[in-house]
Amino acid sequence: MATVSDLIHSSFRLIGAIAAGEILETNELADAFVSLNQMIASWNTEGLSLVGRQRLLVALSSTNTYALSTRPVKIESASVSSSGVDCPLDIVDSVGWEAVPEKGMLSAIIKKLYCDYQYPNSTVYIWPTPRLGGTLELWIYALINQFADTSSTIDLPPGYEQAIRYNFAIMLLPEYPRSQADPSLPAQAQMYKASIAQLNASNHTRSQASSPVQAAAQGNA
Repeated sequence: MATVSDLIHSSFRLIGAIAAGEILETNELADAFVSLNQMIASWNTEGLSLVGRQRLLVALSSTNTYALSTRPVKIESASVSSSGVDCPLDIVDSVGWEAVPEKGMLSAIIKKLYCDYQYPNSTVYIWPTPRLGGTLELWIYALINQFADTSSTIDLPPGYEQAIRYNFAIMLLPEYPRSQADPSLPAQAQMYKASIAQLNASNHTRSQASSPVQAAAQGNA
């Protein structure tokens, strides 16, 4: 399997900055490695660039404020399970949270969730405050792990290595402009990234129909 160094050199070859068999200088490789991880960090802010979702469980107590062990890029869905009953939550923004009149109200049925998305540690707020114990279940966007070093073996889902290779080549062009770079390179980079975005979109399409539990929860709202 290819290493991170292999990927970086491949991107440099795509734009004609180095020839086949040519090796980057140590400083150039180190700078490129930093830029590569910066690009991945940028992709982690784009929902459709993220391959999967991560399940996060939080034990509920008699409070409406919970610090999360993992900072989410975005919470896609949330529910509370208590005494064998699952209650889907309405995820609101700060305006929606401030519109809640009695934030200290107790209830067995939880209806709303707000996340402050603070960095590096995020906190969620739920309403009403749980009267019973239970579990808060969150489905959050799972991040693409940044590379540890240039010797690391690349282990990515199908399609990602090629998309990163071509898009990183485009990212390098302002620093290493080459007139001989293939003019179709930007279109190819866009196509490879669009392919994984399309797959992710189909894998995580929201259901348009309410489940019986959702319908009941909405009816009781």
